Amino acid sequence: MVHEELRSLVGTDVRIAIEEASRIQGKPELPSSKYFTLRYVLAAALAKGTSMVYYPAQSDDSEALFRGCRALGAQLDWVDAEETILRVQGVGYPQAADAVTLNVGNAGAVLRLLLGLGACLSEITFVTDHPQSLGKRPNRELLEALSTLGATYQAEGAEGCLPITLRGSALHGGKVRISGARSSQYISALLFLAPLLPEGLEIEIIDGLKSQPFVRSTLQVLHEAGIQFEHSADLSHLSVPGKQQYQAREYILPGDYPSAAALISACISATDPASELVLNRLKPGDEIGDALLVAYQAMGAQLDIAGEQVTVRGGTTLQGVRVDGDRIIDCIPVLVAAACFAQGESVFYNIETLHYKESDRIDDLCAELRRAGCDVTPQRDAIIVRGRPQGIEGGVTVDGHNDHRLLMALAIVGMRCRHGLALTGSEHIAKSYPHFFAQLKELGVPIRLA
Repeated sequence: MVHEELRSLVGTDVRIAIEEASRIQGKPELPSSKYFTLRYVLAAALAKGTSMVYYPAQSDDSEALFRGCRALGAQLDWVDAEETILRVQGVGYPQAADAVTLNVGNAGAVLRLLLGLGACLSEITFVTDHPQSLGKRPNRELLEALSTLGATYQAEGAEGCLPITLRGSALHGGKVRISGARSSQYISALLFLAPLLPEGLEIEIIDGLKSQPFVRSTLQVLHEAGIQFEHSADLSHLSVPGKQQYQAREYILPGDYPSAAALISACISATDPASELVLNRLKPGDEIGDALLVAYQAMGAQLDIAGEQVTVRGGTTLQGVRVDGDRIIDCIPVLVAAACFAQGESVFYNIETLHYKESDRIDDLCAELRRAGCDVTPQRDAIIVRGRPQGIEGGVTVDGHNDHRLLMALAIVGMRCRHGLALTGSEHIAKSYPHFFAQLKELGVPIRLA
């Protein structure tokens, strides 16, 4: 009964208890890539004709995107009862007969991507039922860029927070300058919009570009959808001709590396040498994935990589590492969790953008880890971890701060607490990995509803 309840956590402030676990074993099925699900489904919604998307990720973020694509005029329906194949009848150009109100939940990437395309509509209002999370995230730079293209907007506060109303029926193209220091999602939003503009778009990125792999993923999807573009090697300049048409395609989703990172961290933190996980559908050559696996290997993790399969073994002593976190920004919380049990000091740097996620993934994460008994220090652009290979006491309640990434990290730490941990707000795991806790239980971690 508990297992079934863990598979679909509902309600608010759901609390679960995680007890110490020395061994985990199994061949868990990974969720599909969140990044590529958002981009492939969006490209399909903008194409004329029917596209098929195989194995899209199923999560709260995916549902928010599906609502958004329907609001833009696309039709989406499942081909099979198992909901593994999504048929998308694209709209060609976003359109809606009346003013639209769209609840984007707690999906920041979905909000930013749809802000760009929503500017094509005569009027759309974006709202959220997570005012203390997504409701506090800034969008000012993107909104200002859209205003230079002919859109008008109303937003909450100087930083452009939700709710946001866009009016943009007279969009044109041209040139925009935008900072890349706070979020690469702004750039991806403009790139998806650019082919539809009459004059196309030239984007100049100032202040550097954080999380470049996400922009390259966007460019990869645009290329697959038949869109032409040019860009400089450092992505500081991008040019997309206008009056282009997205093409209907078939898209097959790979596994999700940030979700895999949570399981890898759990396995390498386990003390029993019999611990082993076999993970499949991890596409080799993925920029984020390759950087992630290198970071784990630097920690001394035992990984066997064969094509799309990664076998992970636990029971070894991890070593402190120094990691540039920019390319693997969504994986940093679970890497920090594993480093809490490594020998020596670890430093995860170039991660300032973590302050602007669903929670403050630097300050909030460190506060909860310290409450559990870990030795961590937050900095503006880094997290410093002094590992405790012997484990920690635990026996306290920690808060997930409405953030799926923090919940995964805290669950991993709970496995190494002699008195376990209680996690509040566990229902927010559904944002990206709804069955994470149920899967941990299947792999051998004692978890119960508290």
